[in-house]
Amino acid sequence: MAKSRVKKRPDGRYMMQIYLGMVNGKRKYKSVYGTTPKEVETKAEEVRVMMGKGLDVAAMRDTFSSWAERWLKLKKSTVSPAHYVTCAQKIETINRWLGPLSITEIRPADVQGMILDLSEQNPYTGKPTAKRTLVEYRSVVHQVCQMAIDNRLMDYNPASAVKIATEAPQERRRALTAEEQGWILNTPHRAQRAAMLMMLAGLRRGEVIPLTWADIDLDAGAIRVNKSVAKAGTKFEVKSGAKTAAGERVVQIPKILVQFLQQQPREGLLVCPDTKGQMMTETSWRRMWESYQKELNARYGHDGASKFTPGGLPKVIPNITPHMLRHTFCSLMYLAGVDALAAMEQMGHADLKTTLAIYTHLDQEHKRRNVEKLDKYLAGDASQMQVNKK
Repeated sequence: MAKSRVKKRPDGRYMMQIYLGMVNGKRKYKSVYGTTPKEVETKAEEVRVMMGKGLDVAAMRDTFSSWAERWLKLKKSTVSPAHYVTCAQKIETINRWLGPLSITEIRPADVQGMILDLSEQNPYTGKPTAKRTLVEYRSVVHQVCQMAIDNRLMDYNPASAVKIATEAPQERRRALTAEEQGWILNTPHRAQRAAMLMMLAGLRRGEVIPLTWADIDLDAGAIRVNKSVAKAGTKFEVKSGAKTAAGERVVQIPKILVQFLQQQPREGLLVCPDTKGQMMTETSWRRMWESYQKELNARYGHDGASKFTPGGLPKVIPNITPHMLRHTFCSLMYLAGVDALAAMEQMGHADLKTTLAIYTHLDQEHKRRNVEKLDKYLAGDASQMQVNKK
């Protein structure tokens, strides 16, 4: 039974101790505080209600960060090293807002406030956070709180009611323009093989790095994707299978890629090794890609007459990323009329919805460009087309 006597403390506050039961052979109490006896009685009643629901009242003061740490330990044993690093980075950011709070005291307004702050400015990038990333932050908070719920610490999830603003910036994923595709096709470099495999076969970076010549059948025009790498520190570890079950696939490649690969020398087993013929590390890949970007800039970063703008700033081309190259492959299939199901198999998407989302976006973009062409045509023919004004 809970003690009902309210005591006044020397600091002026009121306090009541509530008996929770025996823990490790000792009587366990929980203290509640308030500025008035009535406030203490109200808090005590809330504790009794929680006890009646079977919730772990003794752990009410556990912070969000302590439960986030438990969640990360679970994740470490169930996800890839690269995914774990992403989860840890998300927790580090979330703890800026929720870490010190008692997990039972977190309210939807606390989580919503964090999301709104991040939508305005991410503390690490200094830029607004993309909508998809905001959804990921909300999901992480939901999962941590759900763990506390499963352990009978709380009875509702404060992240469930949190909304993501529709005006939050969308993460831009674009395909290369025809001009940029020409840069990839016509610029010899050690990274060109990897770029061609991503742009014309849709391979992920993690699928390119461990790819061997034995995985490529140039006579059949096909690449078998049956392994990938996961990040482990600054190195990569090869694992059997692709990123997802659907990722293990046979990709049919166009003749232009077949001809390109036929002309490439084979220095060893790997198609895209480092300078020593070994499998790429995170560092060697980064250095290779930076060198590639510099080479592209040297060739295409100016208009041929001057390397600088009138203001004296260098004309730098947009940074080309591996994901942009892979997205380009999907775009090329759309423009070629490849149906979404076949494209899903080529891309190694686990869900047709992912492919359809890309195809829908491309369809809208294609229609918009056609309308822009119509606008341009009509504007040029304006002398013959006049709208009568009454």
